[in-house]
Amino acid sequence: MKQCPYCAESIQDAAIKCRYCGSRLGDSLSSEWYRLREGKMVAGVCAGLADQFGVSVSALRLAVVILTFLGFGWGLLLYVVLWIIMPYRDGALPSA
Repeated sequence: MKQCPYCAESIQDAAIKCRYCGSRLGDSLSSEWYRLREGKMVAGVCAGLADQFGVSVSALRLAVVILTFLGFGWGLLLYVVLWIIMPYRDGALPSA
């Protein structure tokens, strides 16, 4: 058993996500990005990224819209590219 660095609860040594506070324990950039079927509006890109990095899906969707209008279409282009290269997550994540 080890302690979560964010909430100090006891968790298993092999845990990658704290079951109490939901914090990722490893390097989140090294893991594979994926899309989610649950909670998606278009393709699940924002839902998958929000789950992966532990941020609000609404904030990511707003960022894509703002980047699309203020960034001369870069938000839409980035979304489509991620839609093409990100696979759907198969099954559920292993529980901590």
